[in-house]
Amino acid sequence: MASSRSDNGFVLIVTCIVLAILLALAGLGIDIGRMYVIQSELQVFSDAAALNAALQWDGTAGSVTRAQQAASEFATGPHAMKWDLGSQPITDIKTSFDTHSVRVTVSAPAPLIFLRALLAGKAGFSTVAVSSVAVKTAGGARLIQ
Repeated sequence: MASSRSDNGFVLIVTCIVLAILLALAGLGIDIGRMYVIQSELQVFSDAAALNAALQWDGTAGSVTRAQQAASEFATGPHAMKWDLGSQPITDIKTSFDTHSVRVTVSAPAPLIFLRALLAGKAGFSTVAVSSVAVKTAGGARLIQ
């Protein structure tokens, strides 16, 4: 059974539509996967910074400054922790104190590669933010959140 020219044109149109959908899904998968990697990197930093800050904080006024410096200590120096597969420095570090705990919040503007086309007219960034809470106990510091 021979196919007509209109059948061939229909197959071409459907193939183009399916390819566009598959490329959009692949782009979505790549961007979402990248966001998870960035979130994981920031979470590791946040956990380490919260523990380091909790070790320095004893509730006194002078220890607050030491704890804030300890929280950002891992973001500086020759062996600084970075995000985006170790290529970008961590700069947005916020430290807050409760009666018994230290919270470190870290955020970064994660660039979108493929989803930028869907955000026409908007910035090609999505902010990834994570936080960790640590307390200082008699046995040392421990993460509670």
